[in-house]
Amino acid sequence: MEGITVALDLMGGDFGPRVSVPAIKQALTFYSDLNVLAFGREDLVLDFFRKEKLIGNSRVELINAVDVIEGNENPKFALRHKRQSSMWMAIEAVSTKKAMAAVSAGNTGAMVAIANHLLGNIPGIHRSALVKVLPTLNKKGTVFLDLGANLHCDQNVLFQFAVMGSILASDYLNIENPRIAVLNVGREAIKGTEAIQGASALLNQCNTLNYIGFVEGNDIFGNVADVIVTDGFSGNVALKTAEGLYRVIEQRLSGYTLLHKLLKPIKYLHKKRITDMQPDGYNGSSLLGLNGVVVKSHGAADCNALVRAIAQARSECLNRVPEHIADCLIKLKGA
Repeated sequence: MEGITVALDLMGGDFGPRVSVPAIKQALTFYSDLNVLAFGREDLVLDFFRKEKLIGNSRVELINAVDVIEGNENPKFALRHKRQSSMWMAIEAVSTKKAMAAVSAGNTGAMVAIANHLLGNIPGIHRSALVKVLPTLNKKGTVFLDLGANLHCDQNVLFQFAVMGSILASDYLNIENPRIAVLNVGREAIKGTEAIQGASALLNQCNTLNYIGFVEGNDIFGNVADVIVTDGFSGNVALKTAEGLYRVIEQRLSGYTLLHKLLKPIKYLHKKRITDMQPDGYNGSSLLGLNGVVVKSHGAADCNALVRAIAQARSECLNRVPEHIADCLIKLKGA
């Protein structure tokens, strides 16, 4: 197949092929250069392929995967015993160069373990990181990492996160000389753990990166920085808190009394304003630092959200993000 080939785990997520198969059809419509290797249990997905009229489509190949990794499955068990699963086979397609990227809405821990095992880290990268583009006031977005792949990070790992995040901001968001910050409990230079202080010192010494210092949690969405670096524990808590707050605001705006009906035009304008911040609009977390592109979709993603994850994988392939990370590390080593 010519163009960009993405391997898709059909069985992952809360909805499996009910969402993943329609997402294939929509993504193929949007991107004429896209091809899809679809991995899933044929007995469970064929009816969806027929419904979407994808049988016989030259840009889609359905490959039978007899096993599925469940959402609550132990990553170590999946790594040892689930080599015929749709997730494993999708990531394996990247390692064997049959696909340029893999996308899954399945078990995050299993995906990280399998991707690290099959693809390996880019030389010089100690740990891969889950990264997501979050919405900001200027609507450009900010690259936020790590989101949970590494709960404990030392200063060198955080520094490498900054390098990878800067490249993604440049390649994916088209931001020249991205502003990099480290998430901390305060902006003062004296605050933070030993790892945070050490990472800040390394970033201050690096002339090729645009490091601006510390930011706090209330700066994440405020267009203060283009890249925000933290450990996976803090990053995951911050992300889930933000998503939960959005849902609360959305529910508050959805329910209304007689008085609210009279104010419906005003309510509509407010709801339209927060739509730009909807988590599904920013679906897709990349596992950066690997010898290949792997994108994690939210497990509860609908069709449109999953298409966005596929689009992100396609964009990273077009921009050769892993290669750029490797090149940047070589230049930093020689500096």
